[in-house]
Amino acid sequence: MDIRYVVRGGTVQCNRGSTPTRLNLPKSHGVYVNGKAVFNDKDQAADVNVMPFGTCGVTDGPCHPILFPVWKATKEDTLIKGRPAVISQSYLSCAVGGTITITKDGQLD
Repeated sequence: MDIRYVVRGGTVQCNRGSTPTRLNLPKSHGVYVNGKAVFNDKDQAADVNVMPFGTCGVTDGPCHPILFPVWKATKEDTLIKGRPAVISQSYLSCAVGGTITITKDGQLD
């Protein structure tokens, strides 16, 4: 399995949202890949780290995700500020009913 760390500018898609969005990391944890800040499992705040996905397929209204507290399927043995690193296989769950997956890790964008 190819482990790719997810960095600021990576792209995610919700399986219930209409459009992909970029990840944001307003404050770096001090760890970089290709000059871009690496995410940890707690970097999942809606409208801060994860932006809306257009129209929600569950509510038919604007997609403002309600995210669970941590990314799942992280790299447990690589810690970023004491927390597991987010990798290209990681995902988030939304309480509205969607699953957010990484479409681009952002390293080369």
